[in-house]
Amino acid sequence: MKKLNWISITPKSPIHVGEPKPAFSFLPTKDIIPGSVLRGALAEYLLMQGRESEIKEFVQNMRFGFLYPSTYPTLQPLPLPVSALECKKEPGFKSEGSHGIFDTLLASLAFEELKRFTEFPMPLTFRCKECDSRMDKTSGFYIKEKGYKKVEIERTSQTKVAISRRRKAAVGKMLYSITAIKPKNVFVGKIAGDVDKFEVLIDTLNEVGIGALTTRGYGVVEARRTEIKMEGLEERIKSFNRRLEDVWSDLVSIALNKEKVPENPAGTYFSVDVLSPAILRDNNGLRTLKLQLDLGGKRLSPILFFAQPVFIGGWSTGWGLPKETTYGAGIGSTYVFKVGGEEEFYEELERIELEGIGERRDEGYGDVLICHPFHREVMQV
Repeated sequence: MKKLNWISITPKSPIHVGEPKPAFSFLPTKDIIPGSVLRGALAEYLLMQGRESEIKEFVQNMRFGFLYPSTYPTLQPLPLPVSALECKKEPGFKSEGSHGIFDTLLASLAFEELKRFTEFPMPLTFRCKECDSRMDKTSGFYIKEKGYKKVEIERTSQTKVAISRRRKAAVGKMLYSITAIKPKNVFVGKIAGDVDKFEVLIDTLNEVGIGALTTRGYGVVEARRTEIKMEGLEERIKSFNRRLEDVWSDLVSIALNKEKVPENPAGTYFSVDVLSPAILRDNNGLRTLKLQLDLGGKRLSPILFFAQPVFIGGWSTGWGLPKETTYGAGIGSTYVFKVGGEEEFYEELERIELEGIGERRDEGYGDVLICHPFHREVMQV
């Protein structure tokens, strides 16, 4: 089994990670560092050393995760789930002086499951408890230290003169603007693979940098190994179900015909939360946003899911060609599954967390977290 290694990258200069261009004169940047960027840097490093023949074998069995913005190397940044809402008038966490962000997954799950047995006097709606205003969807990344805090990215832009590849001189009236990530945040992520290969990756990033325009001073970073403390998978699943029981009980108390309603949910529930875009296919091989899992020899479909589409493209440095464009389930998408037992699935779920789901997993796509802690920790009470 692959070993999970955590890496932190501290930018020393602006980082430019290319996005689809809205215009040829404007070069936007991503706010995150995809795994393919790390893999490309490693391939470039081996190429510089004359080890081109080793590239394929070297990156084999390695999984380059996405890196996300944090404030400290030891604080894991997590995406806000699609099921999270915030106050329209005062968005943000309460710890930041706003009206708060909360998650709706467990309430929505209990409500949908209980509708099979009973009726409720009103539909499930969410309003801000501070000002009674409408709630909006939210997105981005957060860290949890003393309280919850959104991690904000700052960008910088430079306007440059286009250079003719033939004449090696400036082209008249041809300007373009480059947007890059300011060297403010630290980026944290995970790499699955041999320890020796992981150390080579650290050396690579410190020597060649990451992203585009490294020959012009962009992408200079300090990479190092870090340690992230995470709650174990078994405890996450058990805590998820304990919190679901509390929400279930609250909803049963307002049901119209309580005598027909089971006091507690039957079976074990768990969520699969997408940490990086997931490229999925259905049983017919067609692109889909609906995740299905193979557990214990059974094909499971989600009983509830919140998914948002995202465009996926890219550029292959090795081939000098664009990669296949497609779409997938975006960061923060959430899927809830139900099983009869639990212990028999722990090992399989741990494997899914380590290896990911869907296609192009070696580039970091399809990274997931089972029972995202946000679902049970940040609820409207």
